[in-house]
Amino acid sequence: MKYDWILFDLDNTLMDFSNASHKAFHRLLESHGIRHAEELYPVYKQVNFEIWKDFEKGKIDASTLKAKRFHDFFMKIGVKGIDSKESNDTYVNHVIEYSTMLEGSLELLESLKGRVKLAIITNGLKEAQRPRIKRLNIDHYFDVIVVSDEIGVAKPQKGFFDFVMNECGFPEKQKTLVVGDSLNSDIKGGLDYGLPTCWCNLFGQENKGGLKPDFEINHLSQLHSFIEE
Repeated sequence: MKYDWILFDLDNTLMDFSNASHKAFHRLLESHGIRHAEELYPVYKQVNFEIWKDFEKGKIDASTLKAKRFHDFFMKIGVKGIDSKESNDTYVNHVIEYSTMLEGSLELLESLKGRVKLAIITNGLKEAQRPRIKRLNIDHYFDVIVVSDEIGVAKPQKGFFDFVMNECGFPEKQKTLVVGDSLNSDIKGGLDYGLPTCWCNLFGQENKGGLKPDFEINHLSQLHSFIEE
């Protein structure tokens, strides 16, 4: 293998977060008797995106994120009297319920286990990520699992990667590959830290930011083409 460690993002890299989030949002609005969930989902996604951006920049902590995203969403659509923290908890529980692995992810992990050290590096919330990993029974594939909410710093910040590299025993940077779907957190974080990166572009995103990952794939099976000696 060309690498000693492969550091995998979780959501929309190994797990299908988009589908789980979509279904969880519908269930949440249904529980509050709010109609037109399909039309409102893009509104929520934009609100959530902006809040996660602040979290990734270190401007807010995880507690603020959990309280703020549904508060801001309900304000945006003019709905009052709904507990935003409770809504966040309900949404997270549904995300756990609807979580599935992406096509080819289990086969990939099975093929890599024992041949290279594997880690999960995720910006998700601990009450979502740990139960999802356990529910889908994938923890045994990984030598290290790092959840930003548990350490108080998120990708792409240097402190996150400092923590990860310490957990991995300080492997050689050029032998440590970051694989993730987010240009802003996974690819930028890896490149800034001096790690080779693979953009896991499974959903046909456009690279608008000028970042240049070392590799790009649109199916997980393609990872083998450049990690094998």
